[in-house]
Amino acid sequence: MLLVLVALGAVALMPTTAFAENTVVSSNPANGSSVATSPAAIEITFSEPLGDVNTIAVQCDAELFTVGPRQVSDDRLTLSADLIDPLPKSTCVVSWGVSDADGQPNGAGNLTFTVENDPETVVTTPVTEVAPDATTPGVDATATPGSGTPASTPTDEVAQLSNVDQGQGPLWLGRLLSVLGIAVLFGSLVVIAAAWPEGVEYLLAIRFIRATWAVAMVGTVLYVAAATAAVTATGLGSGFNPMNWADLFNAGIPGVAAVARVVLVAASAWVAFRPDRVIDPVTQLAALLIPGLAVATIGLSRTDMDLPLVGVTVSILHALAMAVWLGGVVLLARVVLAGPGEEDLVHAVRGFGRLSTVAISVAILTGIAQMVLLDGGSLFSSSHGRVVLLKTLVVAFMVFVAMSARQYVNSNLARADEMTIPTADRLRRAFGAEAGAGLIILALSAWLVSLTPPNISTVESFSSAIELQVDAPEADLDVIVKFTSDTVGLSGMWVEVDKPDSGLSGLEIVLTAPPNETIGTITQPVPLTGPGVGVVPTENGIPFSVAGDWTMTVNAVTPNGVFNSDPQIFAIRNADGSVPTTVLTVPPVVTVTIAPETTTG
Repeated sequence: MLLVLVALGAVALMPTTAFAENTVVSSNPANGSSVATSPAAIEITFSEPLGDVNTIAVQCDAELFTVGPRQVSDDRLTLSADLIDPLPKSTCVVSWGVSDADGQPNGAGNLTFTVENDPETVVTTPVTEVAPDATTPGVDATATPGSGTPASTPTDEVAQLSNVDQGQGPLWLGRLLSVLGIAVLFGSLVVIAAAWPEGVEYLLAIRFIRATWAVAMVGTVLYVAAATAAVTATGLGSGFNPMNWADLFNAGIPGVAAVARVVLVAASAWVAFRPDRVIDPVTQLAALLIPGLAVATIGLSRTDMDLPLVGVTVSILHALAMAVWLGGVVLLARVVLAGPGEEDLVHAVRGFGRLSTVAISVAILTGIAQMVLLDGGSLFSSSHGRVVLLKTLVVAFMVFVAMSARQYVNSNLARADEMTIPTADRLRRAFGAEAGAGLIILALSAWLVSLTPPNISTVESFSSAIELQVDAPEADLDVIVKFTSDTVGLSGMWVEVDKPDSGLSGLEIVLTAPPNETIGTITQPVPLTGPGVGVVPTENGIPFSVAGDWTMTVNAVTPNGVFNSDPQIFAIRNADGSVPTTVLTVPPVVTVTIAPETTTG
């Protein structure tokens, strides 16, 4: 008995085998590598044999790309899948999930690689046979191949200006100079009209207004050119051609606002070169309205938000208040306080103090409203929110300097009848610091326009022609699948996961075509690990090349195990929208004659 106990204790103390998740040994493309052009397939080699439930999903710049059926090598160690469409120039993520021999989840992870160049577009030109020694009239035998004029030129797609992700350097610089110029121009004219009418008699003020208009015009032209190049994916040089600015009319409201801005800034020369028009009762309204409308276009830089009417109204008010505040500060620092002067300089500083109090209040309130609309409670968890926090700190400094300067003005200029040298120097330094903070704020604001706020979805609106749902409580899985088209051709696909909250892997949509000789099964992996949305755009969409009854199944690995849904049938119509006809072959009727029984007695 003692020997038995000793043996059992020894067995209990023996080291046990710990089963680890499968790991990647190598891949093609390699993890972290760069490839010149899109690979034809994805191959991943693992350390342990693979089961039958495996998945590969590829996304580049948050866009899904369709892959072919996954194939496992004969030694069960390599998983591969062909790429249906070539990948663009971008950083791509390959999400994989594998199972063991028993079909249980055995690891998941990501690989990344960079495609350095867009896929080449090959244009095939028909070749016309010419008889030997024949001469075709009107054709130069020494002409360079391909130098002829094509029969038709495809129309380039124009992107939405709010969503472009290229040319951000020139776009940012043009936006900064444009906003700075028109804001200072409008704010200066408002201060002259409301508090310093004598300013139009100062040569320094006239030169300042004209120089400000020049900055606004140059910056706006650069902004429009960069915007044109960004939305059409062309070079910056082509954006300076005014004929190409018409493309901005197809780039959403921000694109239209950009064209309107350059027109309004050009029209503002009417008052910039004759500032006295801003104090003439006959021309004052027009002199303020034209640059004011140019400032209002700043508020149209982003319209893709919830409650767009409220958001745009708030943005326009914020832009106008910012322009009055910043423009007045710059005018005071560069012109009014350039030296000592008469009583009119004192009145200008006092009058701006009254205007700026209202402008600061409106700017702060509308800024808070914009922050709530665009960022909500995600200030620390998003790039846009973190830049907003940085901008808020600079605004707080600007407000502190502004309040200190206004307090000094109220206490030292209340009864003054001239601007002395010490007072002018002290106020010029204070307003200069305030203007410097304002310039930083404009730079951050121009940066913010290129970032996507958390409360704005980057997924374009999706109009579905087919909607299917897989709701499996036993697997804790709830998936909605939508298709943009129910006719033969490419169709975009929307996959929305509501459940599970976490632990999802290997999600794939399997589409089986009706019996035909051209296409069989399409498998689309979806790299979601919890609630979210995956979208396949129409241009890279699902090829419904055959009309008839298709079937859809959803496969996934959830915390409750491996799940395969029951097939759901949906109909794809012909290209003209007609329902495909099915010819039924009826077997011939076979009549069997049974001889009557004969009874013998």
